[in-house]
Amino acid sequence: MNKQLMDIEVYKNYFCIGIRDYVTKELLFYEISEERNDLDLIYNWCKNFKGFLITFNGIHYDNMVIKYLIKNYNNYKHLEWSNITLDLKYFSDKIIYGDSFDEEIKQIKYLKTNWIDIDLFLYWSKMLRISKKISLKSLGIQLGYHTVQELPFKHDSILTLEDLPKLRYYNYTHDLGILRLLCDKMNDQIVQRRDAIIKFGFGKECYSWDGVKLGLNILLKEYCLANNTTLNEIKDLRTPFPQEGILIKDLILPSIKFKPTEEKINITISKGKEIYNCNSFYTLYNHISNRKVFSTNELSYSVVSKGVKYDIKSGGLHSWHENDIIIPDLTKVLFRDKDVSSYYPTLGSEYEFVPKHLPGMGKLIKNLKTLRLQYKAEGNKKDAELYKLALNGGYYGNLNNEYSPMFDPLQLLSVTINGQLFLLMLCEWFEENDIIIDACNTDGVTVILTKDKEDLFEKLCSKWEKITLMELEAVDYTKVIRKNINNYIAVTTTGDVKRKGLFKFLDKEIPLGDSIDELVISKALDAYFNKDIQPKEFISNPDKYDLHIYDYCKSNKIGKDYKVWWKSEPQQQLNRYYFSKKGAYLFKQKNGQGTMNHVNVDNPVILFNNYEDKSWEEYNINYNYYISATQKIIDELQNLNQLTLF
Repeated sequence: MNKQLMDIEVYKNYFCIGIRDYVTKELLFYEISEERNDLDLIYNWCKNFKGFLITFNGIHYDNMVIKYLIKNYNNYKHLEWSNITLDLKYFSDKIIYGDSFDEEIKQIKYLKTNWIDIDLFLYWSKMLRISKKISLKSLGIQLGYHTVQELPFKHDSILTLEDLPKLRYYNYTHDLGILRLLCDKMNDQIVQRRDAIIKFGFGKECYSWDGVKLGLNILLKEYCLANNTTLNEIKDLRTPFPQEGILIKDLILPSIKFKPTEEKINITISKGKEIYNCNSFYTLYNHISNRKVFSTNELSYSVVSKGVKYDIKSGGLHSWHENDIIIPDLTKVLFRDKDVSSYYPTLGSEYEFVPKHLPGMGKLIKNLKTLRLQYKAEGNKKDAELYKLALNGGYYGNLNNEYSPMFDPLQLLSVTINGQLFLLMLCEWFEENDIIIDACNTDGVTVILTKDKEDLFEKLCSKWEKITLMELEAVDYTKVIRKNINNYIAVTTTGDVKRKGLFKFLDKEIPLGDSIDELVISKALDAYFNKDIQPKEFISNPDKYDLHIYDYCKSNKIGKDYKVWWKSEPQQQLNRYYFSKKGAYLFKQKNGQGTMNHVNVDNPVILFNNYEDKSWEEYNINYNYYISATQKIIDELQNLNQLTLF
């Protein structure tokens, strides 16, 4: 089916729509302005197009404006071009600044069209869209687009005839160019939604669902099928958290037990919340048991045992470590990780931590988990991934979603608290047998043990599996280099490398929307720790190590209440640049104030908003800046007081 990329620009005296064919790259460009009035062409194209219309935030903006134009076409035919643009701008502002429940907006939103929407902006969950502030321009930087350009004129500007060529170019070269790259990058996700439509019979709106919503709809579809019901019958069902609250001991499974000790608990206040600190798992368990809670976000506890600090929070269990280098002598010890397969879905199905208003959901989740593993074993990655979405996003991701038929936050709390206590119970067993806990997270434990304890270790794991009804999967490491829990390199005995945080540099490791600033530092750290290449050697020889100028680049988005200056000239708010001794300082100045502050302390930069293919000598990179930044991280990690060797 025909795929078209689309983007619009709306001003009081100008309107344009750029449409580019995804395959042929053919451009259609229409506008309503002082120079030309393409109203009829726009209307005819919109009414007749029946393919995929690919946008970024199109469903909630671009397409709304287009639908408004279609609805008002018969009136517009009799108006001057300036009155048309003025009315389109009125509606555009209404979308941006008005009330989403406005009757006119609601009417326009549900107007039917012949095309099928693919809004790539909606592929991220609402939470991620808000927290990451994902924009097409920031994605353009991550995708390595050749230009970084903001809208050349403010939305409230009155454009001159001299302004129009610049705005046209911005629309069809910049926005549509990035959109095409993004479409390439996200093609697998588009195909996944096509597969879901074929397999589960979803409507075309599926093409603009995020992963959590897709998973939820798969789960509900399967539930209705298995329980001879319909979505209409269950869509309004909810089980809210008990108003009277609940004692956590009423949620804890009887199979969870800790070795009794006598110890007082220390209570501190942090950011208005009580934090409970103690030095034994039993003390923590005992205190938690007698705690009454009134929501899912009241968990905030910590325990220190054998020098390891464990934090229990609503989001999951984490142990805390900083600046560790662990390189074990594998002739004497094992460095082993044990993760629970599908931890939260398994807890839900085995212990009926499922919405109480949806009987049979536990059995369904168990069946879907079996089905997923079957598909995975058969090499059917397509269906395995769809059911993974159902189990993770559909089930657990919606237990606390008040807009979902899965809403039952008490079950989410039951999953979280029991999942964490089960893991702490396993950690206690290991500690009692002098098995060193290296790290513990939401669904697994990493340990260091002497080889003579391997049989005992595996027996403890088997015992835990029988008690908990869980299944542990193992992987052995050769080393871990860890700045903290969110930034580390872990190398397995099979040669696989797991990277997180500042150590990530491969395209497949960095999700869309994440920063790719100064990847040369991440690459240099990997080269140093895994290949014994010194930072100076690596960073100063980009040709030898297949580096790109973008690896040295950084981007920065300055708030609208600031002006940005470089070489005494005003700049846009979003800029891409690299550090150079022959560059100039990047400054920001708060509106209405004379004081100017360095954006990057006192390091001069060269703006690189427009890609230029030069020799490395011509770029004039300040290699010393990157070498120093890399070496600082290495020195922190190699602090002899924190270096751990076995």
